[in-house]
Amino acid sequence: MKKRTKILLWCILFVVVFVISALVRVNMLGSAPMKLLLVQWDDTIGTVYSDLNYENDYGHKYDLYVPSNIDKGKAQQLILYIHGGSFNSGTKEDGEVWCKYYASKGYITASLDYSLQTVQEDASLVRMNTEIKECVNAINEKCIELGYTLDGMATCGVSAGGTLAMNYAYTCADSSAIPVKFVFQLAAPADFEPDDWNILKKVDNLDTDAEFLSMMTGVDITEKAIHSGEYKQYVDMISPARLVSENSVPTLMGYGLKDHLVPGKLKYKLVSALEENGVQYDYFEFPHCNHGMYRDLNILEQFLKQSLVYCKTYF
Repeated sequence: MKKRTKILLWCILFVVVFVISALVRVNMLGSAPMKLLLVQWDDTIGTVYSDLNYENDYGHKYDLYVPSNIDKGKAQQLILYIHGGSFNSGTKEDGEVWCKYYASKGYITASLDYSLQTVQEDASLVRMNTEIKECVNAINEKCIELGYTLDGMATCGVSAGGTLAMNYAYTCADSSAIPVKFVFQLAAPADFEPDDWNILKKVDNLDTDAEFLSMMTGVDITEKAIHSGEYKQYVDMISPARLVSENSVPTLMGYGLKDHLVPGKLKYKLVSALEENGVQYDYFEFPHCNHGMYRDLNILEQFLKQSLVYCKTYF
C-alpha cells in the first residue's frame, strides 16, 4: 500500500506539472496550433468507426478513421497516433485532430486507449507496447473486413505517446501485423536513466529510483539492483535511444529547447544512437518552445510537411 501511495503521488505531481503547462499554453496561444491540423470533416472526407475492441485485459478501445476517396483495390497505409499524458493520463480522443488531418491526406488513421499508471495496477511501458501490438492486430483485421489491405504503417505521438511510438517502431517493425515503415514524434522522452529524472525527488519520502523504475518497467527493481547496475538491462527495454539499431526505421522528431518537463539531454542520446547506427532521421528544433511545442508555429508547420514527405518516401 505504501509503495502504491508513493507511485500515485509521483503521478499526481507529473499531472499537475503537465496541466499547468497546458493551461499556460492555452492562455497565451489560444487555438492557433490546432489550426494547422484542423480540417472540415464530413462524410465526403471520411468515416469514423468509434470504440472498436482490441485484445487487452482492461477493455481499452480504439477509433479508426477511413478516408472516403481511397481505392479498395489498392494497398493502403496506416498512421497510428498514440496519445500522450505522462503515461498516466490522456485518451484516444486526444488524437482526433491528428487522425482527421492525416486521413484527409488519404491515409487510414487510428488512435487507441492503453493502460495508464494512475488507473491500472500493472501499467509498465512493456505492457503498453504489448497493448499497441494487439491493437495493430485488430486494426489490420478490421480493415480487411472493410475491404482494405494495409501494407505499411507509421506510429506517431506527442510526449509519452511519442516514446511509445518509438518503442513500438524500434521493437516491432517486422513482427507487427502491419509492417512499420517510419516513426515521427514531438517532445518524447528517449531514455529513462533515473539520474536524469530529478523531478521525482520533489515528492517527499519517495525512494525515486527504485520505485520509478519498477513502475516504468513492470519489474520489481530493488535498491540493490540499482547499486549493482543490474537495473540497466530493464531500462534498456523501455528507452527508445537504447532500442535503436542499424535496422531501425527512419525517424522524424522535434524537441523544444525550453522543455521544462522532459530533461533536455535525453534528445541527444537519441540523436547519437540514430547517427551511430546509420538510421535516417530528421530533427527539428523549436527554440522558443517548452513541452507544448507551440511557440514556433512556423517550425511546427515545417514538421507536419516533413511528415507528409516521409509518407510519400517510405510508404
